[in-house]
Amino acid sequence: MTYAPIKRHEALKNLSREHHDGLIFALRLQKGVAKKAKLQAMEAYAAWFWKHHLVPHFAMEEKHLFPRVDEEQALVKKAKQQHRSLQALFEIQAKSYADFKAIYELLQKHIRLEEREVFNWIQEKLTENQLAAFHDIHEAQQSCEVWPNPFWE
Repeated sequence: MTYAPIKRHEALKNLSREHHDGLIFALRLQKGVAKKAKLQAMEAYAAWFWKHHLVPHFAMEEKHLFPRVDEEQALVKKAKQQHRSLQALFEIQAKSYADFKAIYELLQKHIRLEEREVFNWIQEKLTENQLAAFHDIHEAQQSCEVWPNPFWE
């Protein structure tokens, strides 16, 4: 199945770019699992990415974007539930390879949901003024620093 490129509204482009970083993170976990990298190294990276990237990203969506639309809409509810499920996975102590696999698979699924469905629906529902107001709040993409221990290589 091929997907045509999605025309993303300027107000949502920074979130989409952050999704790209999330996909890179998921790919690195996938590679780490495949090569049976040290679990401690994978855990350090996952904990850092969760705290510095996913928590603020989810908060931006839940506090500033989703309230601008119908939060009872099925797509929004599904996205928020996936946020909770990912949180539960990240909170597992002493993660196994199966736990990391569950994280990267759900994160990839979640990003596809938001990019292909949720954001498209939001772009249709919100007015230009509402989108501009969100853009004023989230006018810069979070930067993703270089991780010093590339266990995935």
